[in-house]
Amino acid sequence: MAWLNPAGGLRYHLRGFRHARALWWPFRFALAEWLYGWQPPERRLVLVGPSAGYCLEPLTLERFDEIICLEPDPVARFLFARRLRRAKLERLPRLRFEARDLILEDPARFAAFLAEIGEAAVLFSNFLGQMRVLLDLAGPDARLEAVKRSIVAALEGRSWASFHDRVSGALRPLAREPLDADRRLSNDEITAIYFGAHTLDRDDRVLIAAGGERPLLDHLTEGMFPAERPHRYFVWELEPGQFHLIEATCQARDAAGQGSGD
Repeated sequence: MAWLNPAGGLRYHLRGFRHARALWWPFRFALAEWLYGWQPPERRLVLVGPSAGYCLEPLTLERFDEIICLEPDPVARFLFARRLRRAKLERLPRLRFEARDLILEDPARFAAFLAEIGEAAVLFSNFLGQMRVLLDLAGPDARLEAVKRSIVAALEGRSWASFHDRVSGALRPLAREPLDADRRLSNDEITAIYFGAHTLDRDDRVLIAAGGERPLLDHLTEGMFPAERPHRYFVWELEPGQFHLIEATCQARDAAGQGSGD
């Protein structure tokens, strides 16, 4: 059942009710600032995996005329719609929901769906880093690579943005403020900047692994978007003592239909 899925569901709703207004606030505020800087010309938005929108400030969604949410969890759909209605917005976007799985079971469905929708920007709301969980993968897998390729092809000619888990674990990051990079950081750079890998024994320098044999779990998002695009990094304390390093990148179509933006 969708409301019991391992990447979200009931457990995530409980975390959201408990932590969204306090523990999650620094991440939510920084993420909203980044999303304001993304300026797609499209007036419709396809929002992939928002759950109840705990991490999304409604004001960042006000600019769109219509929001089409790909969200299988019925509890999340109800809570997201209620949250948007209660927000103090000058204009309320029309809201539609799509409960079908359009990405994981058959990746070709996503491209067909976007073609049917027509002109619309796409925002992946902390979804891409959860695909390994939803597919129950112990590490890199051909199924995941097929999904990635399908998503990349489907986004051709559109504005898109994504914030997603890069790594997670119980290690407390040394830096907590958002970090801008002119490209995607390597795993070695991540460990050095956030976890002080240079202070560890040489054999322990690589802290990030695809499985559970290292203290930081790689969420396998490499290859989704161009590595040379600007990226921003956020620290999100999901619950006390559990930290996620969130990676964000975006592209906005210009008036000529070409990709631009930060």
